[in-house]
Amino acid sequence: MWLIALRSSLKQNFTMMRRYLFNALSGFATLYMVFALLFMGAKSISGGAIFLGNTLEGLFAGYVTWMLAILGCTDLAWNVTNEAQTGTFEQQYLSPVGYKWIAVYNGLFNFLSNSLMVMVITLSMSLTTGQKVHLDMWSILPIMLSVYLQATGMGFALAGLALIYKRVQAFFQIVQFAIIGLFMIPWDRFPWAKFLPLAMGQRVLQRVLMNGDKLWEVPPSELLVMAIVTFVYLFLGTACFSLAESKAREKGLLGQY
Repeated sequence: MWLIALRSSLKQNFTMMRRYLFNALSGFATLYMVFALLFMGAKSISGGAIFLGNTLEGLFAGYVTWMLAILGCTDLAWNVTNEAQTGTFEQQYLSPVGYKWIAVYNGLFNFLSNSLMVMVITLSMSLTTGQKVHLDMWSILPIMLSVYLQATGMGFALAGLALIYKRVQAFFQIVQFAIIGLFMIPWDRFPWAKFLPLAMGQRVLQRVLMNGDKLWEVPPSELLVMAIVTFVYLFLGTACFSLAESKAREKGLLGQY
């Protein structure tokens, strides 16, 4: 039963991506063009000191983290909204495995496809800027997974809002830009900022992607903080979703839009 649900979910996602390939390519082009504009602006303003970091490396790693966060955070929430609008959301709750496992399967496919897209964009960004990047997959993938899981926790919370309020697309857009603020808080003045979602992931990703550090060369304290933050925000996100799910059931909102 679980394998059938996994296979069906992966097949559905692959079919949707193939049918709407133009939309996927448009998303790829948009993310790349946004970085190109940021990079050109960075070159013209004080040699590169802008909001995602004080150096080109900070901009590079910050943007890669932002891409992963946006994709991980919004995929789940948008899926809830779209499934509700198309009238298939209630059917997923009637599945023997339950909606949360379907969301996990969808998240697995999205992580694989989004990671591939981010890697391609990263290489394109490297060619554009001349910045050398170190794509050690054994070191990068665990960090990307950690960032993606933190973003997924946020996505579960947003999906909970979508269950109750239905149309929350405008709020999704606010969250996308609010994530940037997580990279702006200076740790030397506010040490607690390292425990915010995505902040430590961005720091570790910069070490590996820009500096060429291996994962086992990263200070254990940073890896520990990243692991704790990943677990906490994923747990909080799923807890918020469960709470919203209970309220939606009480109000009878799962079966109507």
